[in-house]
Amino acid sequence: MGKAKKPRLHKNQPAPTGLMDVNGLIEQGLAGSAKSGTPIDAIVEQLESSVTEEKICGLQSLATIGQGEVNLAEVVASNIIRIAASLLVHPDSSVRHATAGALRNLSVGSVELCEFMVDQDVLTPLLALLNRYTSATQWKPTFDKSMQDQMDEHSDTFLQGVNLLWNLCESTSDALTAFNQAQLLQPFVYFLNCNVYGKQIAIAVAQCLLVVSEENTSSWRVLANHGLELSTLLALDGTDNATMMLRVLAAGIICNVPVLLSSHMSQILQTIAKTMEANHRVALGNLTSILPLTAQKEVVDLEVTDDVQIDEETEAESHQRRRKADLPSDGELEVRDVGWMLQAQRIAAEILTNICSTDDDDWQSEGNENVENNGAGSDAESVYDYDTNELNGSVENTDKVPVEVLEAIKSLALVEKLWQKAQPMAENVHQILAESEKGTLKKLDSLRISAMLCLHNLCNNITTEDLGGPAAVYNVWIDLGQQVFQGQGNVKLLEASTSLMRATLEHLRKSPELFKQMTESDLQLMLNGVVGCEDAEIRANWLRMLGMLGCLLPEPLVKLIVDFVLNTCANETDVWVLAEALDSMMDIFADNDWYAIVHEVGMVAKCKQLDRVMREKLKRDKRQLGDRFPAVSTVRTNLGRFCNYLETEMKNYKPNMES
Repeated sequence: MGKAKKPRLHKNQPAPTGLMDVNGLIEQGLAGSAKSGTPIDAIVEQLESSVTEEKICGLQSLATIGQGEVNLAEVVASNIIRIAASLLVHPDSSVRHATAGALRNLSVGSVELCEFMVDQDVLTPLLALLNRYTSATQWKPTFDKSMQDQMDEHSDTFLQGVNLLWNLCESTSDALTAFNQAQLLQPFVYFLNCNVYGKQIAIAVAQCLLVVSEENTSSWRVLANHGLELSTLLALDGTDNATMMLRVLAAGIICNVPVLLSSHMSQILQTIAKTMEANHRVALGNLTSILPLTAQKEVVDLEVTDDVQIDEETEAESHQRRRKADLPSDGELEVRDVGWMLQAQRIAAEILTNICSTDDDDWQSEGNENVENNGAGSDAESVYDYDTNELNGSVENTDKVPVEVLEAIKSLALVEKLWQKAQPMAENVHQILAESEKGTLKKLDSLRISAMLCLHNLCNNITTEDLGGPAAVYNVWIDLGQQVFQGQGNVKLLEASTSLMRATLEHLRKSPELFKQMTESDLQLMLNGVVGCEDAEIRANWLRMLGMLGCLLPEPLVKLIVDFVLNTCANETDVWVLAEALDSMMDIFADNDWYAIVHEVGMVAKCKQLDRVMREKLKRDKRQLGDRFPAVSTVRTNLGRFCNYLETEMKNYKPNMES
């Protein structure tokens, strides 16, 4: 989402987005009425005042609330958003400006809060406001050199409005539908001209267009006629972060429009490479070196006070004073600039992910065949033959991306560049960001996640050799493991890390020699990772990896894995995670019967019990599984066959009684 515009009345550091339980706050707020005499009540009173200065003071206070979580329950319980939204079309330009900034700040909070804002009919006045800019005679921003080249208030109101629209469209399909109906796309393209409207406006409009053009066929018909404008942005010269951001946004928009993508593929790949070359580690190091000097821990003050009154101040002087108070500090400008770099590199990784994606889903790539949704399957269905088939779940070691794309990935060293972006920052840099600039830290985490997901996608679609060879892939797997076991507080980051670990391990199925040094203590780290994991996606990744390692390690470690997976499955609550675990465990026996292990861990009885459990869970959770149901059903069917196979084989097995 668009970064909040800092109000100057009550300063505060930007809050990380998405951390508040807005749904819970909405439920709390709507369940009862707001307390009388609260700051929210005072702000509402100011917004409804007939005095312009009172309205602006109330809007500045509302903008401050948007910077944190304070009193948010009262915000959603009151009518304050609907009241404020109506001021987007107020006759006074300063009121419109303050309103757009305040609502933009609120929209940064979370998806749920954006949905609530749409429910409060923010879109009607917002689209009316933006329509004034697109239907009026051509306007141009003016930039005041005496005020850090800040644009005039009329233009900044448009900037805040576009950022608000972008956040709403990114969060809810209702906003996207309203945008389509408003027919703003065509005129918005003209605001991409950074020579006329400046880079800030061009970036905001491009970010909005990137969101609204994703899988939106009605937008494609319009944008297909503007390939020249978009390719002009793609060819922009300059190494500054704003220019980098514009280039990669243009590349993203073009990628969203199929008819444009085919004719601009080479330029887009070059843009991705150029974007990834920028050294974000140096930029963040420079930023954190100034943050401790400029970023003081300021507390949000929600006590509503009157705006500062100055004797005999004219309206023009008051307006100028407010503009000066709203100027960003040097530190804030640096934060914005570094933010553009991090966002540009994240978008570049996401573009490459989309270019290299195939229609195969994860389950299909793991060797599972889909079954019909109308039943849990029967033994007559196509299932795995444990005697003759090759390893279930191994990736096809063939390139699945177009030759042009593959050659660019190799010649531009995109795998190496992505891996650099996936690395954690130095602990001191991370600590400073966590304390002083959480918004930047969130952008950094998002970049790392997108880089790892892109690498995960590449692992699924290009060969081991094109990834650098087995040794290089193994080193990535080891490095990721060290990062994961050192601890990461961000669940999404941990999920991306383990997903990439799982994808790299797929490429090492035929390289058991690389795992000769693995010890029981090394393996125990992974087992502990499963035991202490509450996230189902991460748990599934660990369990799948254990199955792969069971195909690569010696018998004592294989026994440890099998016994652990069986015991873990007995306590697993999510049926699709159970399916992942069992499917990976059955892989272990595709290449080696391991009769001694089957006997020693009592595997036949345990597998039969798990077969019964899985039947019950599958029947119970069928509706909740959605697209996962066919794959889970196939695993359940395979498990029944596997139980029969084990029972038959063990009838003839005579355990070695030697001590």
